[in-house]
Amino acid sequence: MLCCICSMLAACNTLGQIGDSVRFNTSTANLENALDSLYKNYPEYKMPATWAKYKSSIVKVSPSPYTEDKFFYFKSNPEELYYVVLINDSVMTDDSARTRLAIRAVNRGSDKWILESGLDNDAEETIIKRFDDEIVSKLRVYTKSKVLKEE
Repeated sequence: MLCCICSMLAACNTLGQIGDSVRFNTSTANLENALDSLYKNYPEYKMPATWAKYKSSIVKVSPSPYTEDKFFYFKSNPEELYYVVLINDSVMTDDSARTRLAIRAVNRGSDKWILESGLDNDAEETIIKRFDDEIVSKLRVYTKSKVLKEE
């Protein structure tokens, strides 16, 4: 039940999400450290300056005390920028041993961000697979934590 409440709260006043959120059984601090390691070891995932202009075009609701924006850039075909939210479950539920990432939107080099509603099933699966294979797999190693999918 708590899981469902967290998902509903995380989705309120947001852009929705592409696929399920990815839950790391670790603290937000540990996942933040893992993200720092990922960007240090794989700087190609950092948003390049030429794509920074698209960051401001993502429609945002008021900032939330339990979420933090993250961006992951993929140069290889198709060239894409993923807008991802880190969800700090300790703020929402006092569960400091769990933190989630959720893909909110994808940009392919324009002012238009693509939301889940603008993707067909194949495109959505491709995005989820790329994120899992290239980002989640590395973060799992860095955090040394179990990773689960949640709706």
